[in-house]
Amino acid sequence: MRRSIARVLWRARASVAASSSASSSALLPVPSERFSSVLTAGTTECSAAFTRGFSGLAATSTSRTRTSRTCPAIAIQQTRGKKKKAGKEKAAPAPGADEDPDDDDDDGSDTAAEFDPAAFEQLMESAIEALERDLGKLRTGRASPGMLENLVVRAYGEHTPLQHLGSVTARNAQTLAVMLYDASLKAAVAAAIRDSPLGFNPREDGDTLVVPVPEMNADVKREVAKMAAKAGETAKVSVRNARKKGMDAIKRAKMPEDEAKRAEKEVQKSHDAFVKRCQDLTVAKEKAIMAA
Repeated sequence: MRRSIARVLWRARASVAASSSASSSALLPVPSERFSSVLTAGTTECSAAFTRGFSGLAATSTSRTRTSRTCPAIAIQQTRGKKKKAGKEKAAPAPGADEDPDDDDDDGSDTAAEFDPAAFEQLMESAIEALERDLGKLRTGRASPGMLENLVVRAYGEHTPLQHLGSVTARNAQTLAVMLYDASLKAAVAAAIRDSPLGFNPREDGDTLVVPVPEMNADVKREVAKMAAKAGETAKVSVRNARKKGMDAIKRAKMPEDEAKRAEKEVQKSHDAFVKRCQDLTVAKEKAIMAA
């Protein structure tokens, strides 16, 4: 703006100087009409310059206002630098903000399970009941279906207990009868009975296998006693597995150290008692077999 005014004044002076030098005879004063016209022209040009400047400023302001209204994204971008610091402060997490508000729920989901010793004692008791059933199947002085029910037979490409292939009954004190569900397995079952330590010799009677049970000699008694001992060991394994489950449950319960030790002693005490029961039942059965 200042340059435009200075340029106009310079042109006016130059015009006056040129008019003065044009007079060759003498220095004459510049006609007032000419100077007045030059000054008027300069004033007009200055006014136009002022008008253009203010119009440009107004247009720029109007353009920015319209831009902010029609395109909020551009307006936001223009003010982003000013708000960057404020944005960072707002984004900063408050103390403890990274804590999960549902921590209490998570803690509740991880709550340790309660330890119930009765559940594991029941498992040990089940092992004793199974042992009593197995020992009851072993004969002492007379034929018993249990002598053959657990005999393993090669059938359908697998080793299967005889009780899954048919039913075993005692016709009298010295005879067993095997009724098979599938008559085609008769030869395989007969071979398994002959090869067993019992020393029985089955024979066919229609769809039934008849198995004579001779008087037990010393060898047969020893074989039956071995079967009793094997049943006892199986029961002991079941009791040990129940103890292991109890110890694992104590660890999961996350009890105080003194309570955990008392619980472990209780489980171990139950284990020892049930193992002794297995041993006593097995020994008693072995004695009965050998005395028959």
